[in-house]
Amino acid sequence: ATSAPSATVTTITVNTLPIANALPLDLGIQKGFFAAQGIEIKKSTLQSGNDIVLALANNRGEIGYIGYTPGMIGRTQGIPITVVAASETEGASEADNWQNVVVSGSSSIRSPQDLVGKTIALNALKGVAEIVVRGALDKLGVDSSSVKYTVMPFPAMPAALASGLVDAVHTPEPFMSQIVAAGGRVVLAPGPVLGRYFPNGCYCAREDWVRANPGLVTRFRTAINQSLVYANSHPDEIRAMLPAAIRNIRLPTWSPLVDRVQLLTLAKLAKKYGAITTLPNMTKFVPSFVEGGRTLQATVGQG
Repeated sequence: ATSAPSATVTTITVNTLPIANALPLDLGIQKGFFAAQGIEIKKSTLQSGNDIVLALANNRGEIGYIGYTPGMIGRTQGIPITVVAASETEGASEADNWQNVVVSGSSSIRSPQDLVGKTIALNALKGVAEIVVRGALDKLGVDSSSVKYTVMPFPAMPAALASGLVDAVHTPEPFMSQIVAAGGRVVLAPGPVLGRYFPNGCYCAREDWVRANPGLVTRFRTAINQSLVYANSHPDEIRAMLPAAIRNIRLPTWSPLVDRVQLLTLAKLAKKYGAITTLPNMTKFVPSFVEGGRTLQATVGQG
């Protein structure tokens, strides 16, 4: 066995999303982490995790960047999605979380309890947004079925909130910062309520492709893990890749570790709220070669 990658360069198509969370891939390409592993990345940008799962199911692209929830949905519906590497988590507290429930400055809603009977906009139903919002509300003793949920794309949320079309929105960056800059405020940080550094995104592939390309999968994982660690410790280099107007948004925590205990919590909530009808086989969904860790403190540090 030789540690140096062979001279042949392998091209991998990665289906990804147009969000800041996916930028470590771009940074890793820039830094030469993939080239050092003999890999050339071809990016294909889709609009949702579900779109990416379907693309992989139809053999369009080899690896996909998605949330764990679409992966679980695909897996339980017969698409053999398996995680090849971790990506990012939510924050440790409301203060550093990048995906929250926010209201307008003039809203009478001050706490999660005030959301009873109100309407929250989500980007999709039965997706990670509904699961974490409902899970957090129920954990706080607020009956999540007493809240109404409506669907709209993230870019439409600031205007819908400002016009009073909805009472609250669950939105990631950069829209969260836009709303807060206009006087809005956070009333619920679902991820941190469920757990510190709650799992969010991952890189996945079809099981048959992983089995057929074990060396390539290892090399990809080595490069993306290097990219995640580098991105997390060099946030200024990530910010430099963002448009000037959104350079100060809150960034996620990137880590190569998967918190399997919290991932099982997410799976159970997905089942409770009807996103999946049965729990996925967690051992096959996140194989043992993906680095596990009960806590991310080792790689993340405090804050």
